[in-house]
Amino acid sequence: MNTRKLVFLGTLLLAQGANAATTQEQLPSDVSQQIQERIDEGYHLGTVIGVIDETGSRYYSFGRKSLASDVEPDENSIFEIGSITKCFTALLVVDLELDGKLSMTDSIDKYVPAFKDVMKGSDRTITLESLITHTSGLPRNPLNTDPNDDDRYKNYSVGDLQTFLENYTVGASEAGYSYSNAGILILEHAIETELGKSYEELMASRVLSKLGMNDSFFDVPKGRADEVVIGFRDGEETDAVDVGIFPAMGGLRSTARDMLTFLGAQIGLIPTSLSDAISATHEERYADENMVLSLGWRISHREESGKTIYSFTGGTTGFVSFAAFDIENRKGVVVLVNGRRWFSDLGFRILDSTYPLSDPDTLQAQ
Repeated sequence: MNTRKLVFLGTLLLAQGANAATTQEQLPSDVSQQIQERIDEGYHLGTVIGVIDETGSRYYSFGRKSLASDVEPDENSIFEIGSITKCFTALLVVDLELDGKLSMTDSIDKYVPAFKDVMKGSDRTITLESLITHTSGLPRNPLNTDPNDDDRYKNYSVGDLQTFLENYTVGASEAGYSYSNAGILILEHAIETELGKSYEELMASRVLSKLGMNDSFFDVPKGRADEVVIGFRDGEETDAVDVGIFPAMGGLRSTARDMLTFLGAQIGLIPTSLSDAISATHEERYADENMVLSLGWRISHREESGKTIYSFTGGTTGFVSFAAFDIENRKGVVVLVNGRRWFSDLGFRILDSTYPLSDPDTLQAQ
């Protein structure tokens, strides 16, 4: 049986200037039990959960960082967060819009002229917002990538993206929601072309530094290698993800501590100059019978509890991640795992006690 520990941060300074409570709170017992069972069954190797609310921040650690070590991951361990990177990308785009650098309602061909060819068979408009909300009608991945290759973007170039655009046209009918990494690649290329700076530079200066997220990286410094958690899949360790020159869709690495800073800013517990941009990302932008979306977040209106929860998940070759928050009740949760089965039920359960836990055997392998 793997050990587990609770790390409590008792002095988080909240937006109101109040000190965090010093009483330690345990995870719900069924959540703790499920985390350990999923580790024991080999679905996950290690897990770190972070919870932030008006009493402060708490961290819960399970399992281990790698097969070669019994050391538990903790709030300072660096995980791949995969597609949760898209939440940061959305915030960056909104911040740029508020600063007058671009407009999300602009047609994408204003920034990427080759996109005119993509639209030649349609009279509808695809905007920057369409790309963020995955309502562009573009495929999940560019058609000139190998869907069976986990490193399909490692050597993917701007020229390859150009080739895809020159040989693809969207349908004439209005598109609904369809998850698209291709759209985020195009969005990243548009931002870099318009601003004349790399996405990584813009993210570091306009988002990460403003939030004080000093332990979040696209490329982890060599001196921090011992803090990196090793990916795990099908009983084996995995290589680090390599998304090449297009990290906006899933290249960010972070810690539970930094992620709680991000979530604390979302719920107004941590002051930031990005507050206006953050609020804008919370506005509903798309809804159908199955999905409600803001900019970067999925919105769940829970009938059972009456709560509204914003969430997103991420997955890479050897990691899955979950970030969510409840604005009204001012609570956020992050779950970081080196493993390859979704576990969103654990995070939702912490935010909403009416949310059911799943049978681990039915969890979708990624």
